[in-house]
Amino acid sequence: MTDLFITDEQGGGAARGRRLLPFAAVADALAAEGERRILWLPVFFATGIAIYFALFVEPPWWLGIGAAGMFGGMAVGLGRWPMLRTIAILGAVTAAGFAMVQETRWEHGTPMLQRRLGFAAVSGTVVDIDTLDRGWRIIVAPDAIGGLEASERPHRLRVHIAPSSDILQPGDRVSLKAKLYPVPAQVIPGGRDMQRELYFAGIGGVGYSLGPAHRVDANGGINGGWREWLLRLRTEMTRRINTALPGSTGGVASAVITGKRGTMDESVKDAFRHSGLSHLLAIAGLHLGLVGGFVFFTVRGVLALIPPVALRYPIKKIAAGITLVVLFCYLLISGAAIPTERAFLMNGVVFAAILIDRLRISMRICALAAFVVLFLDPASLVGVSFQMSFGAVVALVAVYETWGSQLAHLFHRGSWLRKIAGYGGAIAVTTIVATFGTEPFAIYHFHQLVLYSPIANVIAVPISGLWTLPWGVIACLLMPFGLERLALVPMGWGIDATIAVAQWVATLPGDIWVMPRLPTAGIIMVALGGCWLCLWQGRWQVWGLCGIAAGLATMLLTRPPDIVLGDFARLLAVRGATGDYYVADTAEEITRSFLAQETGAGLLPWADAAGPLDCSNKDRCIYTASGMRVALLTSAAGLPVVCGTVDAIVAQVPAGFSCRSRIPVLDRIDSWRQGSIALWLSPDRVTLESANASRGDRPWVPHPVSARERARATAPQPDDP
Repeated sequence: MTDLFITDEQGGGAARGRRLLPFAAVADALAAEGERRILWLPVFFATGIAIYFALFVEPPWWLGIGAAGMFGGMAVGLGRWPMLRTIAILGAVTAAGFAMVQETRWEHGTPMLQRRLGFAAVSGTVVDIDTLDRGWRIIVAPDAIGGLEASERPHRLRVHIAPSSDILQPGDRVSLKAKLYPVPAQVIPGGRDMQRELYFAGIGGVGYSLGPAHRVDANGGINGGWREWLLRLRTEMTRRINTALPGSTGGVASAVITGKRGTMDESVKDAFRHSGLSHLLAIAGLHLGLVGGFVFFTVRGVLALIPPVALRYPIKKIAAGITLVVLFCYLLISGAAIPTERAFLMNGVVFAAILIDRLRISMRICALAAFVVLFLDPASLVGVSFQMSFGAVVALVAVYETWGSQLAHLFHRGSWLRKIAGYGGAIAVTTIVATFGTEPFAIYHFHQLVLYSPIANVIAVPISGLWTLPWGVIACLLMPFGLERLALVPMGWGIDATIAVAQWVATLPGDIWVMPRLPTAGIIMVALGGCWLCLWQGRWQVWGLCGIAAGLATMLLTRPPDIVLGDFARLLAVRGATGDYYVADTAEEITRSFLAQETGAGLLPWADAAGPLDCSNKDRCIYTASGMRVALLTSAAGLPVVCGTVDAIVAQVPAGFSCRSRIPVLDRIDSWRQGSIALWLSPDRVTLESANASRGDRPWVPHPVSARERARATAPQPDDP
């Protein structure tokens, strides 16, 4: 693979290469990059995965495998033409990514609930448990569910259970009565697709228990063996941490040890998010790097104090080997999330390099980590964890590859006082670089920009690195002896200080800037531009800045919707003069929170209607914007509407057919069939977009069927004559 992108560079070979590649300057630049060309293989593998998710129809199962085989055969047969062979190799890698995500869909995909089920009796096997402020949230693999055929039953359900429920462990058999719902749909077309996320996790429905959940059998199993033992271990460790450190403090502690943060108060989560400290709650490079460094230097220091060992054995390599084992255990205990997998691979390569005396941190380690993570979980490409994790680390590696020696001289030389100041400076530089690497993805997913994160990180990261995480390691070592409280209590002091920093920075004026929506095409341009800027080292790498700038500029082409109708018309929201949304009282809390996250706007009660929203008639409001008038019907009493008096009708009830041939009419039935519907008003037209239509005919997109159609489909059919 070292000849990737290579054209013959000597004699007649160079001439042939230049004939195949008319732009000789591009060929020379590619040749000058040398071995860095191989860094693009994970990018093309990811491109194949992205193509799968961009489709509007589910492709046939053989497409990815067939394309990979075809391009692979072409690569073998085109050995005499290096450029064509390179194109074939890249095509094979792209097709391999497409085939891997198809295989993942086949392995993990699940039937999705299409309708609400009230008071369903659920029994099954507990797969995993998260502790919450009130009760628990369990993942259960259900048995038969009344009202659902076997082909309609989700493989797994995510259910909130009452605090009065029996104490459960992964692998237990459980019985409960629950109200089950389809997975929450997109609130705004193009927004967060929780249905796709949970589909690839095998979860096809959500709900909450009616009364306590009862353990039927403690001897059940998921897959048995070490997996079940590990799940039980994580659950038990989380409970013991939360017992020693109740409330949000314990939630943060369990987040950085076991990866579970259920007991954390929402206000604390918001403070971490709004201060730029959310990365402290996701076990990633910072955590594994600090834990690895703490273990490595501690073990090496202890061994150095024993002269017979220090003089006879390579204590540096012994310390590196022990650190690898500790980091692997940390990976398993933390749940092996995407950032943790990436961080383990990168840190693991570093400590493995110590074992073979070849220590070098480079972009190749990052490329290897990206390839392995995408190979194990291709669907993670479209998730925020993968994008922000690799956005940060690619930017950091690129900066330190280029200016690492200068930064080391600036921050780590001189007196102790200068070194201490340099430590803070290094954290600030790292935070700024990581912010530039992650903010486009944060804008895409969360639609906001955090300005004061460097201030929070300069204070909070040393607290975590020098106090909180070392005590966390000690707590894990003491846990088998039941003495974890001795370490968890001082660990909690550091966590409380970190929470205080997060809350202080989050309340600073001007910290959060609400950003316009960044389209999917825009974030793709930013990602490819960032790869071009960071993976190449020649002068042409600056072209990547053009891609980044063009991608961010697409935000200027978007604006929030004026009207949103969703969740079977329970959600009705209209944009006010200040940019906040007036939301109908029928909207459920979860859809309200999703709307606030997707728009970055505040939510106002429908009863406080003002400005463009006139609700003098409580059953029929009139919304005016851009010279357009829209009738908003909240009950059947608002019917009928004179078609010529408005430019569109949006109703929480069935609105009939009388006006549909003249103006846009959207009602509860349309919301049920099309998912959430967004409307943009302009002086000359009303633009509509629905969530289901924008996603296409994919397995995770609901396809609701009416009771009449369902009865007709299941009724026995007469024999054909």
